[in-house]
Amino acid sequence: MSELRKLSIFDTTLRDGEQAPGNAMTVDQKLLMATELEELGVNLIEAGFPAASKEDFEAVRAVSKALKRAKVCAFARATREDIDAVCAALRDGPPFQIEILSAVSDIHLQHKRCISREEALAEAKKAVEYAVALGLEDVSVAPEDATRADPDFLRRMVDTVVEAGATTIGVPDTVGAFLPHQFRQIILDVRSWVGEEIRISVHAHNDLGLAVAGTLAGIEAGADECQVTLCGIGERAGNAALEEVIAALVSHEEWYRRSTSIRTERISSSCQKLIGVLGLATAKAKPIIGANAFATAAGIHQSGILREPRTYEFLDPAMFGRKREILLSRHSGRAALRKRLEVLGFNLTELQVLRVYDALNASSIRAWSDDVIMNTAGGVLAEVA
Repeated sequence: MSELRKLSIFDTTLRDGEQAPGNAMTVDQKLLMATELEELGVNLIEAGFPAASKEDFEAVRAVSKALKRAKVCAFARATREDIDAVCAALRDGPPFQIEILSAVSDIHLQHKRCISREEALAEAKKAVEYAVALGLEDVSVAPEDATRADPDFLRRMVDTVVEAGATTIGVPDTVGAFLPHQFRQIILDVRSWVGEEIRISVHAHNDLGLAVAGTLAGIEAGADECQVTLCGIGERAGNAALEEVIAALVSHEEWYRRSTSIRTERISSSCQKLIGVLGLATAKAKPIIGANAFATAAGIHQSGILREPRTYEFLDPAMFGRKREILLSRHSGRAALRKRLEVLGFNLTELQVLRVYDALNASSIRAWSDDVIMNTAGGVLAEVA
């Protein structure tokens, strides 16, 4: 087996995730989450968009000063003013990355920017050259809406910014339009254009529910980095969820052959911290972090899990900082009830367990808490006495 190839994890919770409706954070909240992301093992933290507001500027500056291991990245449009704002916010901290946005699809050029292709190329070239002239050594360019761009023009844009000094090419599926096999192909194409010296970073949105699948397809195609957010927060339907991408990589290591510095056992607590900061409503069935992700109430499943967890658990909950939950209800079987009664200190015969089970099923109680089970079992024992 070949050695695992390192994959950089770029987290944009504090920029792309934070700019979604209802997700705005204060400087202190961003600082709290940046520290958490660093402890989680994220390699690059996109702290914000300094030119957007005074608060964003201060947040980027504060995050940069607080980080000890992770590199900070700040976002800019392809203008001198935005690049100057990034430099002003980060000049007193350690080396950083700037991510420069450049429109590349005709939809964006015509209807948002109202500029021609040639103007877009000239703008991006000047922006990268300006950043390099300022002494910036880590310049990432994200051709916005790359997946809907004309492939020939996308190549011209990539070639132009690389020649100007870009060190990373981000490939954004800005509106989540691509299918996974299409994302894989575009990463292969970009790699064939830039060679091995230029880093490729994938950035997927979840409008079709395929952000994680697209991100994994890009990784499979050889991307050096993936851009993700905790809990998958982001514009519209969100971004690729860090926790889901990591779960796929570690559970299918033999396929992807990639390693990361993410401390998987911290994933749940990191997500919960973000949920607390933003007051997020998280679906119970959300992979990895949802309330039901490692819980079961079905008797057949519970019986299997009690004998061998792998029967109905593909992922080990402990690996992600979670615990297995056997929740009892009318869907549960006698085996799970018997096990719970033993944990609660009851040593009942099979007939007594059956009577407790029948009594619980006959009640109108939907979820059987420990108190409910104990009271019912006590009632059964009292009847026998």
